[in-house]
Order: sequence, then structure tokens, then C-alpha cells
Amino acid sequence: MYTLIYIIHVIVCILLIGIILLQLGQMGGLGGIFGGGGIDQVFSSSAGSMFLKKVTLIIAIIFVLTTIALTIFSSRTGLESIVVR
Repeated sequence: MYTLIYIIHVIVCILLIGIILLQLGQMGGLGGIFGGGGIDQVFSSSAGSMFLKKVTLIIAIIFVLTTIALTIFSSRTGLESIVVR
């Protein structure tokens, strides 16, 4: 179970970084890095901006939940491995 949550956590971290970099901030963001601004037109409207904000919020919540789960699993000291015997 720990390994599954760890893999999900790593995937969520990479997705969170990518989604944050795609958002247009006050300085323009990195949204134009893909194809000279084509992606800019998709995400430049208010609907695209709201979509990215909602996706960021959902991924951030998943990130927090997986972090808490990993902390709980790693703090359990009474667990024994079935491999080491």
C-alpha cells in the first residue's frame, strides 16, 4: 500500500509542477512554450484560466492527502515486513 501511495504521490507532484507552470501569471507564465502560443489561446480565456485553477486545486488536495497518508504509513513502527524473516 505504501508503494502505491508513493507512486501516486510522485505522479501528482509532476502534474502539479506542470499545471502551475502552464498557468499565466502576471509575468506571462510558461504557457507559450508549446508551439509558439497555440496553447496560450486555449488557456488565455477566463474559462481556460478557471479550468487550470480548478485542476490545480484538485491536484493540490490529492498532494496533501497523499502526503498525510505517507506520513501515517511511515510513522507506524509496529509493522513487520513479511519478506524479512
